[in-house]
Amino acid sequence: MKKELTWPERIQNYVKETGFPENIFMGEDDRVVGTWIMGNDYRVKSSYYGGYPPTYLRRIKALFPDKSNALHIFSGKVDLNIFPGDTVDIKSELNPTYVDDAQSLESVPLENYDLVLADPPYSVEDCEHYGTTMIKRNKVMRALQRLNSGSHIVWLDQVLPMYRKDQFTVEATIGMWKSTNHRFRGITIFRKL
Repeated sequence: MKKELTWPERIQNYVKETGFPENIFMGEDDRVVGTWIMGNDYRVKSSYYGGYPPTYLRRIKALFPDKSNALHIFSGKVDLNIFPGDTVDIKSELNPTYVDDAQSLESVPLENYDLVLADPPYSVEDCEHYGTTMIKRNKVMRALQRLNSGSHIVWLDQVLPMYRKDQFTVEATIGMWKSTNHRFRGITIFRKL
């Protein structure tokens, strides 16, 4: 089992692995804060609507080299070559590891995962593209309470989901500009207590 890294160590690894400048840092309240400007590359490697920007997974992986069991919820068509792990999606035609509703995650053995990456649909319009309905973010966070203590959730969204402060703490908030003429998104990194 790998040693759990501190946030200064995570930031140092991020800079080393990505070659990007130190654009995230420790705030006065011991939370990590920062901004990522992803560049003008509009391509989504998976070609799936709403897929991650080209360097997103590489950046997240550089922050969490000590995590060995990742779970991608709302996975769509995530590039598992960049960030290996299991996937959860409600649509079986996308061939996820688990066909399940992220609001319950009933078939997912959450105790096996130490890192969850979540990128839910942001709006009703986005849901129309995916052929799904809007999710209740607080229900997803409630389902994720089954994670082991010390597990992290990386939540990419335009909304900070409601969560129980006796179950999770926010360790990092990173603002993200994907590219010109795209929506601003926030990355919230939770730690399970």
